[in-house]
Amino acid sequence: MNKALNEVEGQMARLRTEMRVAAEASDTALLSDLRSRLESAQDHWFTLLGVPANPPTAAIAEPRPLRSVRERVLQTLNLIGAPASQKTIRTVHEAFFGGTPLSSARMASLRRDEERSFRSHRVVRTHVCPALLAQSFRSARSVLASSAWPLHQRLLAPGTDQVNYLTMAINLADAAAGTAGENHGDGDAINALLASIAANIPGLAGNKPASAGRIRDAAQRELDRLLPADLAARDQAARTAAKLNSAEQMFGVPAPQST
Repeated sequence: MNKALNEVEGQMARLRTEMRVAAEASDTALLSDLRSRLESAQDHWFTLLGVPANPPTAAIAEPRPLRSVRERVLQTLNLIGAPASQKTIRTVHEAFFGGTPLSSARMASLRRDEERSFRSHRVVRTHVCPALLAQSFRSARSVLASSAWPLHQRLLAPGTDQVNYLTMAINLADAAAGTAGENHGDGDAINALLASIAANIPGLAGNKPASAGRIRDAAQRELDRLLPADLAARDQAARTAAKLNSAEQMFGVPAPQST
């Protein structure tokens, strides 16, 4: 048992050191991740000692902090299933997950924090990264993606915006129809969001609100028509982008310096 305790105590000490470094670098995304890992290590330490991880008064204690902005953005991107603008991510998150709204100011700095964390190589994890323009491989302004997605899914060719919009419509309609009871969202907000999405899908015009099923079916028909050409363009661009280094594939090539 002493060996196990020593190992956990060593891990806690290393995590505290890494937290100090992250704090000095203002790497808030990494700091949040390290804090979560330290809390888990502390719980394990208490378990090894045979005492409760929390005192008896924990039932009336303050709740733990909310999930980090990075985690909530990734949660929303996974629901959408495609790169999306920061505004869209905020709207979808508020409708489907509720809780504290995503701050536009914090989201604006998140991409920089994520790139700094990626380049530091301190923690291997899924990052929030920008979508990349398929022709120049520069980062698309205010459009975010998940690093867990394959490269072609993070690229934006000329027809990709509509493909991504239809993909989002299908996934949100499925979520509204099948899992609305499993999230903390606002049913009225979800319905309003789906109605606004439906207004831009061919075949759903009219005064009568479209059901989630109709939205999904109409979006799928249009996606089946547009996806082959768009996917071919992105696959071709991805083969070229594969020659870039890992950071450029994730965060884009730098813009040329003006002279």
